[in-house]
Amino acid sequence: DGFALGLQAAGQFSGTVLIASGDEVVFEKAYGARDEQQETPLQVSDRFNLASAGKMFTSVAILQQIAAGRLSLDSKVGEVLKDYPNRQFANEVSVRQLLTHSAGAGDIDELFGAEHSADRARLHSLQDMVALHAGRAPEFAPGSAQKYGNFGYLVLGRMLEVLSGQDFESYIRQHVLQPAGMQDTGFVACDDPAADLARAYVDVDGKRVRNCATQPRRGLPAGGEVGSARDMFRFVQALNAGKLLPAALFEQATQTQREFMGLGFFATGYGKDVPARDFRWGHGGSTDGVCTDVRHYPATGETVIVLSNKDAPACFAVSGLLHAQWKQP
Repeated sequence: DGFALGLQAAGQFSGTVLIASGDEVVFEKAYGARDEQQETPLQVSDRFNLASAGKMFTSVAILQQIAAGRLSLDSKVGEVLKDYPNRQFANEVSVRQLLTHSAGAGDIDELFGAEHSADRARLHSLQDMVALHAGRAPEFAPGSAQKYGNFGYLVLGRMLEVLSGQDFESYIRQHVLQPAGMQDTGFVACDDPAADLARAYVDVDGKRVRNCATQPRRGLPAGGEVGSARDMFRFVQALNAGKLLPAALFEQATQTQREFMGLGFFATGYGKDVPARDFRWGHGGSTDGVCTDVRHYPATGETVIVLSNKDAPACFAVSGLLHAQWKQP
């Protein structure tokens, strides 16, 4: 608590912190302001931009397609997106590689930055966003390396739309958020006036402005949905209870596949001389004015969630210290 208060006093952190042991929340507190220009205090129930922590929703949705037999980890992009323009990408990139950031998919710069606001205004659908870079070849031979990026998750989201016959948002609401009981999580416009939204700011041309000027308007398969700390804990609980995925598939997804990634989850510990008790799965994220970290430690049953409307890396420092302080014997 004192560490987070110190970061808050230094202007580096505002947000909500939740720690759970098993299914019991043992610590929950809000720090700082919901809106730095109004100094409205944050509440523990407030909703935040989840940044790349939202990639876990996309991963679960794709794994659900695998569980249903519509897809496999080794399915290639072109088997689903049959008219994908770059044939090397279509024929060589697999679902497994997209989930683990080892496809060479690259990023999509047009989604971020004030200088790309006109580009974002022209992108009305997920299909539009994928089409923007669907003509480019992989940055490296698929499977030969690993490089974190966002474009691969947009491709996964578009594959989900084709496989399910639903638009991405509808599928996530119906098959991920609702079964997990996540009533406070969803796809909300950055400039939505709802009173419980934590507002983030960024410096543009020497002025502090809402980060809506530098972000996609609402959540995408690469992240940016809006949710509360309690809802993210419900997500962790639903995964552990088998409400979203078969147990064996979920266990596979949260084991390290290569480097830091499972199948769409950060998976830290295996093969790295880390004690089993410190293995964790989850996902963090950061973007302009936003920092999020969701961690679950299976061996101890601990969950640590930090959602912040301040830039990284403060939220990661908070979550790391909290685990060290609260870890069970």
